[in-house]
Amino acid sequence: MDEPEDDNIRNARNNTQDADLSDETQDFRFLNLLNNKSGTATLPRRGEKDFEPDGTDLQDRILNESRQAMHEALLGERKHSSKQHVSATWRPSQRMAEVHVARGPHFKTVGKADRRGVLWLLPEETIYLVERGNLECWWEEGVPMSLQGVYASALDGCGGLERYQVYAYLKRAGYILARAPTFFHDDDEEVAREEEEEEEEEEEKKKEEGVFGTIRPATTTPPGIFKQLFAALFLTPPKPPPSGPIIARGTYRTYDSIYSRLSIIPSHHPPHAPTNVVTAASKIPFRIAYRVWKPQPHFKKSDPPPADFLVAVVSARETSLPTLSQLSALFDSIPIDEKTGGKSQFQRLKDGYRNVILAIVDSGVTSFIKFADVGFSDEPMYKWKGGRGRGGGKLGGSGSGRGRGRGSGRGGRSGGTARGVS
Repeated sequence: MDEPEDDNIRNARNNTQDADLSDETQDFRFLNLLNNKSGTATLPRRGEKDFEPDGTDLQDRILNESRQAMHEALLGERKHSSKQHVSATWRPSQRMAEVHVARGPHFKTVGKADRRGVLWLLPEETIYLVERGNLECWWEEGVPMSLQGVYASALDGCGGLERYQVYAYLKRAGYILARAPTFFHDDDEEVAREEEEEEEEEEEKKKEEGVFGTIRPATTTPPGIFKQLFAALFLTPPKPPPSGPIIARGTYRTYDSIYSRLSIIPSHHPPHAPTNVVTAASKIPFRIAYRVWKPQPHFKKSDPPPADFLVAVVSARETSLPTLSQLSALFDSIPIDEKTGGKSQFQRLKDGYRNVILAIVDSGVTSFIKFADVGFSDEPMYKWKGGRGRGGGKLGGSGSGRGRGRGSGRGGRSGGTARGVS
C-alpha cells in the first residue's frame, strides 16, 4: 500500500500550477520539482506538515529527504534569457546603481533618469531587484557582485534593515513606493540646534506650567494637533461651575440646541483647510519614509498622483509608541487631504483629515498601525439620519406576517394555525 506522502508527490507532478507557499514551511521534497531536466521551473504544490514527531522511521526518512531537497533548491542556478538580462554598475561615490540597459516591467515604477538619460537605482531598489534575480550588479572594477556584497554596500543607504524590509514587503505585495522628502534627517547641525532649543523650551514650560513625565504639549510651530487639547484638559485651571443645571428650563425645538449646551468638555478640532507643512520638527523614526500607491497600470514616475498612504518605519526593539509631541510633529509634516470633506461621516471618522501608517518591524515581522487626525466633536452623531429599515418602516419598523403557533381551536383541536406579528 502506497504511503500518503508518495500519493501527494504524484499529485504534485500532475498539478504543478497549484502553488501556495505563503504559509508555514511544508514538505521540502516538492522542491525537487524545481530541478527538472527541461529547465522550466514551476512552483510545486505543498505537502502535508507533521506537527509532532511520532518516532517512526518513515517520518525520519521524509525529514531527511525534505532537508536534502531544500539544500538542492537553494543551490539551484537562476537562469534567464539574454533578452531579459539587465545589468548595472554600483557607484559607491553616489551610492546608487547605474543601469546599462533597462528591460522589463519593473522599471515602470523604479529608477530615475538624469538629464543624460542614464537610469539610476536607489539602494533599496538595487537590493530588491538583485534579490529577485532581475538584475545583475557589478563593481566598478568589472567584477560581479554577490547578493551579500550588494547588501553590504547598499543597505546603509536604505536607512537601515527595517526600512528595506518594509520596502521589499510592500513591493512584493504589488504596491508602488517612492521615497518621501523626509526620508533622511535634515542638516546635522541644524537638527542639533533645533533639538537644543526644543529641550530648553520644554524645561521652561515644565517649570512654569508644572508639566511632568513624558506627556507634554506639542512644541511645533504652528501648534500641533494635541497642544490645544492638552492645554485645555490639563493646563487650564478649571472654572467654578455655574449655579443651577447645565440645561436651563425652556423650550428646545432641536437636538442641536440641547447637545450644544451639554458639550462642556473642550475637544480637539483638526484643521480642515490646507496649512503650512512643517517637516523639520519630525524626527527619525517618527518621520515619513515612503509614499505608497495602490497598483496602477498607468502610473507615471515623472508625474505621480497624490500618495494613497504615507508610511513611517519604526523598530519594535528600539522604539516605543509615539508621545503626544511626536505624533503632533508627525502630523504637522503631512498635508491636509482636501477630499476628506466630501467623504461620508464614517470615512471621515476612520481616515481623518491627516493620517499616517506606522510600519512596526519586530525581528523581520512587519505590522501596520494607522494613526489619524480625527475630530470627533466635529461629527455630531445626533445629526445623522439613518435609512429606512427592513419592512418599510422607519428604523427597522415591524410588519405583519403569518406564523405557526400552538393553541386550542374550535372543537378542542390543538396545533392550529395562528396569525401573528413577526
